Amino acid sequence: MIPASIICLCGCEKSSPQYTAITENDVVTIMNEVERVTLAKDLDGIMKYLAPFVVINVSMESPESTLLTQKVQLSKDQYKEELKKTFSKLTRHEYRRENDIITVSNDKRRALVEMDLIEVIVIEGKEMKTTTHEKTVMEIIDGTILVTQIDAMVVKRK
Repeated sequence: MIPASIICLCGCEKSSPQYTAITENDVVTIMNEVERVTLAKDLDGIMKYLAPFVVINVSMESPESTLLTQKVQLSKDQYKEELKKTFSKLTRHEYRRENDIITVSNDKRRALVEMDLIEVIVIEGKEMKTTTHEKTVMEIIDGTILVTQIDAMVVKRK
């Protein structure tokens, strides 16, 4: 099962103003909105923030050995299906962001966001706590700020 935490960051909806530059404030606003729709299990609210061609990479240590890493790459459609499955089984979900670092490119058309997500989820009565280090790329595409890449590394699971 893919941790819900990898969805924390994303872009801006189609009804938003036409963007010509990304600011740090834009990124924080987006992060807060994505957190809200994620906790509300609003699947469409999450998907509207992802570019159609977004690449989502998730890595985690294998439960069998800390020397082995499991990696998966998801398209937007695959990610939506995984989230749908997770949300249907989720009975509790909480998370907090820590160590947010936002870097806006010199031309203001791209931003890199790094953060640690500490998350607790309960599925089918089983509690799982994770810490995920996430790097997300946001870019202006046709006047809208959208996520084009997410790299998530689950660094701790209990």
